[in-house]
Amino acid sequence: MVEKMSKNKKIIIGILIAILFIVIGMVVAYKVIEKSVTNREDFKFKAPNISSNPVKTVNNEQNEKSFFGKVVESDASYIIVEPNEDEEERKSTDKISIGLGEYNDSFYMVGMNVKITYDGIIMDSYPAQVKATKIELKSAENFELLFYDKHLMESYKIYTILDKSETDKYNYTIYGYDGSVNIRIDDKDYSLKEALLENKITMEEIIAKANQDEKDGKIKADMYKDGGSMEYYYENYTIIKCHTLDGNRDVYIGTKNLRLTNVI
Repeated sequence: MVEKMSKNKKIIIGILIAILFIVIGMVVAYKVIEKSVTNREDFKFKAPNISSNPVKTVNNEQNEKSFFGKVVESDASYIIVEPNEDEEERKSTDKISIGLGEYNDSFYMVGMNVKITYDGIIMDSYPAQVKATKIELKSAENFELLFYDKHLMESYKIYTILDKSETDKYNYTIYGYDGSVNIRIDDKDYSLKEALLENKITMEEIIAKANQDEKDGKIKADMYKDGGSMEYYYENYTIIKCHTLDGNRDVYIGTKNLRLTNVI
């Protein structure tokens, strides 16, 4: 009788132990599931930068359009651009708002020239709105300097194209040397001074193009050990961008034989 009770007791203890293990297992499983479902650290999705512009976009390059214009209002989250007079978009509106979205770490100032590439849809509002797929600091698609060697007299070799006192856009003066300088922008010719003052092009874009032309192997260039002055050698003219230790940032455009030693 005692032996039988001892066996029953062992069975009961075994059952209780088994139940205890099952309960512990269920608790552990529950905690694992609860953590995987409720722990927000496991579900941190990085939201993309969404433009404040509510226009529905289609990711299709075939639908993309672009226009050039000038920034007339700038904010941390958007810019308002006035399309150039000859742009198709200008026929429907004189102001277009662009939510910066992924470009919100860029710095756009009023008066800057930009090229806006967008998804092809213009929202009917005022200002109108577009969803930009690309924003570039750019005044025109194509441009080139046109230098006309005049063989001026020695005393007139260096002359001022645009003095820094004539505009607040540049803190340096742009000079010509022994010839006149025009610029062709999208098949239209202008004097360089006219193009710069009317914001049709910027000197920074001209220098950037020279840097790219040198990088692409189209021209040769040299840098001076005076702080970084550059000479860019084109077929019939030279551009000099001063960058001296004493703060000279002037630009010279002249004959193909022009060198920094001729002007400084």
